[in-house]
Amino acid sequence: MNRLVRYGSSARVALLLAIAPTLGFAQSEEDALRTASQQPGGTARSNGLGNAFGAVGADPASISINPAGLALYRSSSLSMSLGLEVGSDRSQHYGGTSSATSAKVTIPNMALVLRTAGKGRGGFKGAAYGLVYDRIASHHVRTDALADRVPGTMLTQFVNQASGTPSYSIYDAFPFGAALAWDLFAIDTVPGDTLSYFSGIPANGATRQRDLIESSGATTRTGFFYSANFDDRVYVGGSMNIIGHRYRRTLTHTEYNLSPTNEIEQIEFQERLQTAASGFELSLGALFRITERLRAGAAFHSPQWMSLNDAYSTTMRAGYAGVGAAGDFDQESASPDGNFAYRLSAPWRAVVSAAYVAGSNGLVSVDYEYTDATRMRYRRSATLDDPYDFELENLAIRSRFVPQHSVRVGTEWRFSNWYYRAGWGFVSDPYRAGDILRGQARRNYAAGLGYRGEHITVDFSANYAVQGVRYQAYASELVDAVVIDRGRFGAMITVALRP
Repeated sequence: MNRLVRYGSSARVALLLAIAPTLGFAQSEEDALRTASQQPGGTARSNGLGNAFGAVGADPASISINPAGLALYRSSSLSMSLGLEVGSDRSQHYGGTSSATSAKVTIPNMALVLRTAGKGRGGFKGAAYGLVYDRIASHHVRTDALADRVPGTMLTQFVNQASGTPSYSIYDAFPFGAALAWDLFAIDTVPGDTLSYFSGIPANGATRQRDLIESSGATTRTGFFYSANFDDRVYVGGSMNIIGHRYRRTLTHTEYNLSPTNEIEQIEFQERLQTAASGFELSLGALFRITERLRAGAAFHSPQWMSLNDAYSTTMRAGYAGVGAAGDFDQESASPDGNFAYRLSAPWRAVVSAAYVAGSNGLVSVDYEYTDATRMRYRRSATLDDPYDFELENLAIRSRFVPQHSVRVGTEWRFSNWYYRAGWGFVSDPYRAGDILRGQARRNYAAGLGYRGEHITVDFSANYAVQGVRYQAYASELVDAVVIDRGRFGAMITVALRP
């Protein structure tokens, strides 16, 4: 049942690839937020304190919070962490509820810290330098949202998209969207009018819908640092960090027409996106021992300057009444492969910290972190001659987001060679009040246990984070957002060796 005229020549495919970035398939403000979002990865020890570690120091987590804390190391160290992530999404959509889970084994952190002693001149007590790998964001998500009776269809979005475009130009204009629906007769022109379209599923009818989101990947920071200790009272440090970002996502939207007399029984629209990115940032920090028991510090992390490459495509399938078995998809239409290179600058971050240290018995620590998502900016690729300026996307970033505030609180207490830890964290939602995707703050609860021997330390932690988020399957004026209660359980073990 496919149309007779399709993507007919290599020249046409080249044209489609050239105009693809202007179609809004990727590089949205939501994509920028996902790429820029991060939390300290850290070790099992820092995770056990909820990563409230800015003024504690002597842990690889310091490179993501305050690199001056690395100067508190008393000896060289080699450490590695192994983690388990388990995600659970509970979705609500038009009265339907469903859940989905995912699990992933990870390497959250690896570190080599080398310490050199001072020579006793000018108050210089020593320095630490080395290399830290930190996993600062995980993109493993599985969401499965079901809705029994949605008053509408995604096809209306394609009707609106194609409206005003002659049917003979639809492949050139909308190769990743309306063209696929046109190809399968899921939308068609009004008889006698080649500029107006109607949906093969009644726009005001009811459909059963399913939205499946499956994504994977991670954002990592690999940092080279140097930190110095002056008179055991002032600590300074800095790092140059290489940022890596890998992301793969498949969105599958399925609709079942609930009208028994309609020709189209079901449709499925699938989007595939794969992003690879690299970049760098600079971090500077200072930490002060105000009294023997009180420490305070501050750190600044520059924007992350990133270069990204997207590969993307879409596929649509349709099932027709009287063709094949009931419930089958009878025909399929696929877009060309799209590729696009661009740049993104993520916002700078500032962290202030304080810790009360009760000698060798224990400590209480607090971190506050500020970042402003409205400062994210898309820019054209430095290596491609492309006129697109991302003005609309950057305007959406400024209008939809607000600054984010994070608070982390943790405590650790020692009994002989054993350490007991607990922590709590809060991250505000980045969307403005009233935005269709405005959710709830992320809250993190953590606990941990550690054993410190003469040359080896073993730490274990467990944490649970909860957050309310929203997902928009297609145009917000046509369908309500999916409401998701997202839970993330993490467990980690870290082994550190000291000479």
